[in-house]
Amino acid sequence: MADLVDRVRSFGANIVLDGNSLRIVNRQKLPPAGGAYVAKHRKAIAEYLQSDENVEFEERAAIIEFDGGAPREWAEQFARYLTKTKPATADAMEWSWFLTTCGRMIDEAPRAA
Repeated sequence: MADLVDRVRSFGANIVLDGNSLRIVNRQKLPPAGGAYVAKHRKAIAEYLQSDENVEFEERAAIIEFDGGAPREWAEQFARYLTKTKPATADAMEWSWFLTTCGRMIDEAPRAA
């Protein structure tokens, strides 16, 4: 379902939970069959959006985007790294350095622009 949600977002739309219902934000930006496809898979999409992993990801991405002023695409990419476990081949200090460096780059980029 992550791929489906990412695809919807790539068009400039979004799928969100509004209480117990799914809502498509900017539905008009989806291809003609997009809304019907989302409706057909609404139960699986809702379960995905309610999962603990997705809730943590969305919360982190929102903080990076709104509090940090980063573009949504950057916020999502960084949130993916923050919500994943350290790769087995990476040293704990190297992983910490990598995440800190990414965060610093995101923090400084909007100011430089």
